[in-house]
Amino acid sequence: MASPELLVGLAAASTLLSLWAAVYATRADRVSRRAAKLADLRWESVTKPVPHLTFQRPAAAGQPIDVAVENLGGTVAAGGVIVQSGDDVYAGELTLPEKTGPRSVSLEPVMKAWQRAAQPRTLLLVVRDVGGRCWDCLDGGKPIKEPRKWLAGQLRELRLQGVVDFPGVTGSAKR
Repeated sequence: MASPELLVGLAAASTLLSLWAAVYATRADRVSRRAAKLADLRWESVTKPVPHLTFQRPAAAGQPIDVAVENLGGTVAAGGVIVQSGDDVYAGELTLPEKTGPRSVSLEPVMKAWQRAAQPRTLLLVVRDVGGRCWDCLDGGKPIKEPRKWLAGQLRELRLQGVVDFPGVTGSAKR
């Protein structure tokens, strides 16, 4: 075998091995990206904040209402809650560590309700996690893509626009 034939054979073998390595690397990259995407989805489902509200006792008219908040999911970096009890509408902000026990939160009255409620009820519960994602906790923990726009629409619907604001949720908070 002559040396030019040997060089051509080595070049052909080298080319085939390089092609095989490129195909194998591409497949491995696709598999790792798919695995990373699944891991992100699993992590997101594990760390989604899930606050649970319990009304401790009825509030006197014009007085703050005490609510026990238990976080069953990820860390709540910021949150907003609006409740109605009797003739008053109450609002407040939340920050909770991950998976905490019940914590008492006092919500201040913001205005009189349009209609009297026989039982206390939650009108709005929105949270932002440490990753910056916002969640509508009254709609099964549905993610909110545009928190500012969504919150403005919710407050307009509740007739609380300009009365209540949750800058920690919308990202307009001063740091």
